[in-house]
Formats: sequence, C-alpha cells, structure tokens
Amino acid sequence: MNTIRYKLAVAITVSALLALILTYIIINFNINRQYSIYIRANQESRDERIVGEFRDAYVSNGKTGWTVDSGTSVIREASISGFSVKLEDRMGKVIWQLEPELVLAQLTTRQPEGSPPLNLEQFKFTRHPVLVDGDTVGYVTIGQFTPLLISKNEEQFLFSLTLSVLASAIIGSLLIFLFSFFLSNQLSEPISSIASTSFMLSQGNFKTRENLKTDIVEIEQLRQSINVLGEKMDQQDTLRRRLISDISHELRNPLNVLQMNLEAMIDGVVPISPDRLSSLNNEVIRFGKLLGNLNVLKEFEAESNTHQYKEVNLRSLCQDIYNNFLGVAKEKNIHLSFEFYRRDRYYIIGDYHSLYQVVINLLHNAMKFTPENGRIFLTLKKDATFTYLDIRDNGVGIPSEDLPYIFERFYRVDRSREEVEGSGIGLTIVKRIMDNHKAMIHVTSKVGKGTTFTLKFRNAPPPISEEANRKTNGQPS
Repeated sequence: MNTIRYKLAVAITVSALLALILTYIIINFNINRQYSIYIRANQESRDERIVGEFRDAYVSNGKTGWTVDSGTSVIREASISGFSVKLEDRMGKVIWQLEPELVLAQLTTRQPEGSPPLNLEQFKFTRHPVLVDGDTVGYVTIGQFTPLLISKNEEQFLFSLTLSVLASAIIGSLLIFLFSFFLSNQLSEPISSIASTSFMLSQGNFKTRENLKTDIVEIEQLRQSINVLGEKMDQQDTLRRRLISDISHELRNPLNVLQMNLEAMIDGVVPISPDRLSSLNNEVIRFGKLLGNLNVLKEFEAESNTHQYKEVNLRSLCQDIYNNFLGVAKEKNIHLSFEFYRRDRYYIIGDYHSLYQVVINLLHNAMKFTPENGRIFLTLKKDATFTYLDIRDNGVGIPSEDLPYIFERFYRVDRSREEVEGSGIGLTIVKRIMDNHKAMIHVTSKVGKGTTFTLKFRNAPPPISEEANRKTNGQPS
C-alpha cells in the first residue's frame, strides 16, 4: 500500500509531465508552422522582387528586351541563397540562366557529412510572367531545392529554439516534481494526523483531539468533525460509566437491606416479626419497581409501541392532569396554574396515553423539585403551524453542565440523588415518546430560579367544515 503523499506526488508529477509534453509538441509544431509560413512569405516576396527587377531592366532598356548583363545582381543572390534563375523572352527563348545543376553542386558542398544526397528531382520550379503595360514580355523561372529553402543559419536558429523549449520543459518538470512533493506534504500531513487521531479514538483514547489546523476547507471540516466525534464518544463513555454506577447504586440498596436483614434473622440477631417482614417486602416491591422501569424503557427503545395516532385535544388532556394534581399541589403548598387562550383549538396528532405520560412525568418532576410556596405554570399557546406546552416552575433548577445529559437513562443530578427519590429514567421515557411523535422538547434552567420544559407539536389539520368556512370567508386555510 502507498501513502497518500506518494500518490499525490506521482499524480501531480505525471499530470504536469503530460501537460509539459503536450505543450512542447504544440509549441514545436506551431514554431515550425509559423516559421514555414514566414519562409514561404519571404520566398514569395523574393520572387516578386526578382520579377520586378527584370521588369525594371526591360523598361530601362527602352522596352526592347534584355541583355546578357540583365540580372547580374540576381545571379549573385541566387548563388549565395541556393536557387536557380532562368530568363526567357516572350517567345520562350532563353536569354540567360543560372543552371540548377550548378546550384545543386553548390548545395551539395554545403551539406554536412552523412546527409542524404541531393538530386534535381527534389527541385521545384516556378515560372512567373513579366508584365509591362499589361503585356507579357517574358518569363522568369525560379527553381529551389524543396518547397521551402532554409539556409544553414535558419536551421541553426530553429534547432536552438526547439532546444530552448525542450530545456524549459525539462527544468519545468523538475520544478513541478519538487513542488508536487511540497504540495502533497501540505495535503497528506493533516490527513495522516487525522487518521492517527481516528485510530487513537478507536482504541478507546476518547480524550484525543486533532489540533493540526489547515487552510484547506474540506480537511479543516474533517478535523472539526473528528474532534466533535471525539467529544461525543467521550461524553458517551462518561455516560456509560455513570450508567453502570447509577444502576449499581439503585439496585445495591434494596439488595443490601434484604441481605443484611435476612442474615440477621437467620443468625437470630433480629427476631422474625410481621413488621420486619413487611419492611423487607417493601424493599422487594421497590426492587420490582426498578426492574419494571427498566422494562418500560426497553419497550420504548425497541420501539415496540404500535399506537395508532389520532387527533388529541391537548387542552383537555392538560386540564385532566391539572385537576388531578391540584390536590398534590395543595398538600405541598405549591401554587399550580393552567393558562390557555379559550378561543384557540389545541389539537395535535398522537397517542393520548403516551402524551398523558409525558405531561405527568414533567409535572411530577416539577412537583418534586419545587419547594413549599413555590409556583408551577402549565401554559398552552399556538401559532399557525405549531402548538406549544410550557411546564415552568421556580424550583431548584438544573446546573448548566448537566442540561445536555438529563434525557440520558439513569442520569440524575448528583446533588439531587439522595435528596429526592427517583429512578432516573422518567425524562428518558419523555424524550422517547416525543421522538416517536416527531415532536420537540426543549429545556431551559437556572440554578435557584427554576426550570422550563417546552413541548412543541405540529398542529392537527383543521376540520373540513372549518376549512370550508375559511375558504368561503376568503381567509387563508
């Protein structure tokens, strides 16, 4: 297996090399093409110039023709540049010429050793008419070796240019190779570090965090996600340890009481009496309630409830619970109030008995943690989409560090563990029921000021008759 740094470096280097090779081919092709166009244009310009010189010589000779001295300068240029020239009159009679054989011999002497031999078949001849006052007075035939005649200096120039492009490509490849290792290191180092952190988390080191920051958005998001995952795993590990401790604490007391009393009775230290047996039976009942709560929680977590949800009047449900708790509130000297807007309909879709249990649990908790002369408020309100139920008290409150965990099973605030009786799964059941109803529960609290639980339900659709009335009255449905 190869590292990500190696693969990135290879991928970047290969991509860059392919790009450089393609660039070299395109540049080299374009240079030769443009140079060929340039040479062809020069040769055409040269041919026009030569024809023009013979035309001028014809005119300067009184338009009577040419002499053997006409075009002496052209012969000198042709000898140097390596092309043949033949001058003919209008009847096709040769006046003078620089034979192609002579030019071929001169070109052969200039060829480097080992070059292929030249022959006349490789010559190309172009015949141009000489026009004076619109009449053809003669012809100039120019012959050159290959369609584009390139001098030795021109060949050296092209070779130097091509070599420069090739050298640039090689140097560029080396620079890209070095840059690819630097870039791949910038990418691979944070990823490798994140992989190492993930491995540490998988080994149970939930305190491990990834601190190597990067300016790459995706990798930085991955780093933050790994850290959030580590925090969640650390929290879950803490909750798991606390769960074991809480279960042990909740089950140990009744078992210890039973064991000590039974051993004392067996040893004859404590006499067997109806009162003693009744006390032990109460511990057995308490133990049974704890197991019963575990079974209830198991049913909710397994989603074994198959309730048929239907329309529920939340106002009527809360009114029944309010009436049932008035006696308990009066006994504890707590003021309990129920507030709602009488003209509103508070209908939602759900299971009546499950929602009843939610409100009972929350109100029961409010009663437990609200001191005498305290106040508890049940408040119903709604908007166009949702119905809200607030259960607010001015009791002892919940510390902010405990708020994220209050819905975890068996979680109880340490300060309240011994002061108030409870199994620690009431709020867990509440959360499961709300999740099953696709509803939301939110809690705010301040120590010494009280706690507010807010339940948020989607409104049930209005009755058909009411909806029809709204449409008739021109109101939005």
